Amino acid sequence: MSDRVRAGLCLAGVLVLTGAWVLAGVLTPGFDPVRQSISQLQRDGTATGAVMTAAFAAFAVGGAAFAPLLPRLPRAALLVAAVATLGAALSPLGEMRGGRQDALHLAFGATGYVSLSVLPLLAARTAGGRARAASVVAGLVTSACLLGTVPAEAFSGALQRAGFLAAHLWLAATAWAVLRQRQEPSSSAAQSKLCSGPGKRPSRTSST
Repeated sequence: MSDRVRAGLCLAGVLVLTGAWVLAGVLTPGFDPVRQSISQLQRDGTATGAVMTAAFAAFAVGGAAFAPLLPRLPRAALLVAAVATLGAALSPLGEMRGGRQDALHLAFGATGYVSLSVLPLLAARTAGGRARAASVVAGLVTSACLLGTVPAEAFSGALQRAGFLAAHLWLAATAWAVLRQRQEPSSSAAQSKLCSGPGKRPSRTSST
């Protein structure tokens, strides 16, 4: 699989998932995006459950495909996020609230969210210039929103969405940087370019 195909799958997964929860939330009567989580749109018995399951799966596939282009630590974080997202897709919230099925889904969801929050911070270790600053900001925003969902329960839905958007925008921008390359590089060259930051010439060897 070429680097650009991997990047395209990642970008498509981010766009599909984001579009799905935005549209599903708008089309679901009585849904409160400020208070309710995205997972509620996938709960068994809801009209948008199948759409959200497919969207979660699309993000998982895109993330797993793109992970090999990243250095070792962010690669591991993205793979964990992809597997956890797939787990959440395959185990939606149950019709009976608070049951074992809910606990399983929430475990996958929490794992995926934590992995996404540390992903930009891990990538910042080997980035430079504006790329490093953007990675740090994305990671801090995502982490703050994750931690804020616990005490600010009345706004947990809005905080979850803000955190996802910060991490997903970073991931989409990273994938877009690969798509913009005029010539398709090898995986090692792509890793170096992703971590070099603006104004730096990527090295010939991998940064992993």
